[in-house]
Amino acid sequence: MKFLGVKGYMKDGPRTRGDRKWMMLGLVVSAFHTVSPHAQSVTGHPEQLAGAWEMATPSRVDGIFLLIYKNAGHETIQVRVYHRGAGSESGGWYLVSPVRDTAGVRFDGTNLQVLGLTAKFDPDAAHWTGEWLFDNGQRRKVVLERPSLPQGSTPSPLSGVWENVPDTTRPQWTSATSVRIHIVQSADAVLTAWMDIVSAIVPQRVESETAGRSMEVESADPTNVVLQNLSPTFSVLGRFNGVLSDDGNSLTGTWNGRAPMSLRRIR
Repeated sequence: MKFLGVKGYMKDGPRTRGDRKWMMLGLVVSAFHTVSPHAQSVTGHPEQLAGAWEMATPSRVDGIFLLIYKNAGHETIQVRVYHRGAGSESGGWYLVSPVRDTAGVRFDGTNLQVLGLTAKFDPDAAHWTGEWLFDNGQRRKVVLERPSLPQGSTPSPLSGVWENVPDTTRPQWTSATSVRIHIVQSADAVLTAWMDIVSAIVPQRVESETAGRSMEVESADPTNVVLQNLSPTFSVLGRFNGVLSDDGNSLTGTWNGRAPMSLRRIR
């Protein structure tokens, strides 16, 4: 089963991991350079929306991934639509806010329309509900929730939400007030990660917020944790190498082999 073909989506079946990564990176770069000067924010709590949302069957996983960037009162929102099955994954990124009416892609902060999917976000229930139309004509009612393993499965020790421990002994390369890394595990055991950052650029004090910056879990070995930021436009927090503590509640390591950071489990 494939998604409906829409300009910009990878229609010709699953690609290799490297092909997927470069496709994602190119679209991420493009979207971050197309922020309208008249764009208005449509999300009040981007951390609630950002990241992965999925539905799973025994043979496949279909989902969306939201990336939200705010800077000086302007906002850009991207959605990645993806599906995974038989060990392969394919997908594509779409700019949904500022509103683009082309190909029926739009998002108003609650209602999303992209690539055959029409869904509404319920912040109280923390899920999306709607319909997904596939290219074989099948229309399914769907509920998209945070990725999770089947009940009774043993999760990866990295699964959870991690927050930076401020280092008051060192000058900051930016005045980052918050770094959070979310690591979730899907029904097919695949690990997905994303990072939320709130920072201010000195000396202009221009605040920016990113929720849902996609990361790849290159290694989940507790003695050699490797997380790679998939955006080439964000070089400071690019690649994290660390070690998980014996109690599983802290990660200690460095970014890009230079900048130390400690992360504590908060969920």
